[in-house]
Amino acid sequence: MKANYLLQEKAYETIKEMIKNGELEPGEIYSLNKMASQFEISRTPFRDAVLRLEQERYVDVLPSKGFQVHLMTREDIVETYQMREALEFYCLKHLMANQDTEDGQFFLHKLEKKVKAQATIINGDRNAEAFARKDYEFHRSMIQSLHNESMLAIYRNFMYRIFWLNVMSFKQPGRIDDTLTEHQQILKMIYDCDLEALAALLHEHLLVAEKINLRNIEARNEN
Repeated sequence: MKANYLLQEKAYETIKEMIKNGELEPGEIYSLNKMASQFEISRTPFRDAVLRLEQERYVDVLPSKGFQVHLMTREDIVETYQMREALEFYCLKHLMANQDTEDGQFFLHKLEKKVKAQATIINGDRNAEAFARKDYEFHRSMIQSLHNESMLAIYRNFMYRIFWLNVMSFKQPGRIDDTLTEHQQILKMIYDCDLEALAALLHEHLLVAEKINLRNIEARNEN
């Protein structure tokens, strides 16, 4: 059992990295048997890895054919931003209430470091993917501050979608700069204990990105 689990984990991580690096082409169907053979992994742990990736929306399994890279849909986008707002606001509210504790101060300083790293990227090459990585880390730190492993696991399952939706939104002119300003405002509102303003800003912060990505989906579907 342990050997199968390790093989499944190896296949899971390898396929995931191939998708992230663009080594698997969207629209192309990949055979489970051929890829399992290529990875020198038996079919069962390889299939289990693919099914796990399907649950996380990395791939779509096609019965009797294989699998293909999952293309983001309108439903994926709406679901992702609904999940993010619900979890992130809950965690920020908790962080605001506990900001004077040692743990609260630790995570606020962690958020500040992510914001500074984003400012460095803006003042440098303004790379959308590098900025998106720091954006994901900034928002993930909100979830980590609650020390709720079940909630963090849910958030991590959305990592791929969150990251690439961020990349696409940050290619919109001016969105990187606006995001940095909004992150700075989020921190200020926490320190000021302005929960109402924080709720409104987080909603707008995520809504803008959602609208950008929905427009991108519509444009893709028209082509």
